[in-house]
Amino acid sequence: MLTKPVYGWSNFQLEDTSIYALSYLDDIAFEWVEQAIHGLETMLPFCVKGYLEPNRFLCTVSYWNCHIICEDDERYPLHKENVINEFSHTSMLQFCQYLYDDISQNINEWISFTDYEDIDVVKRNEVLTQKLMHLKRLLSEREEWFGVNRCFL
Repeated sequence: MLTKPVYGWSNFQLEDTSIYALSYLDDIAFEWVEQAIHGLETMLPFCVKGYLEPNRFLCTVSYWNCHIICEDDERYPLHKENVINEFSHTSMLQFCQYLYDDISQNINEWISFTDYEDIDVVKRNEVLTQKLMHLKRLLSEREEWFGVNRCFL
């Protein structure tokens, strides 16, 4: 879903969607993992965002599908032809698992993704590792909720 960050960029793609190049202007690992944790804790859809330089990337993670919107980041009214809308049959549980896998496999690169700030690498590693452990625990706890013959109201 997310490629290993290189020079402040990571590509994002879900099944049946385009590839979106997300910039370092958003601290994706920390912000997205926090949103995923909140989504699995509350069992409510959640949204993650990124910046495409230019344009804004939004991905709403619902129970059974993800909805992607890319829009201009200016203040003027939007027109349908200027907005990208895509969706993927990727469940909340799958999205969170992909996120966990992609961040965990490249944790050092994600820790320094926002290198425009003066960062404490050791502290960020500790915090992100704790968040990932929490996410992994929630993934295990919620797995049965996404089984066959399950639904969300």
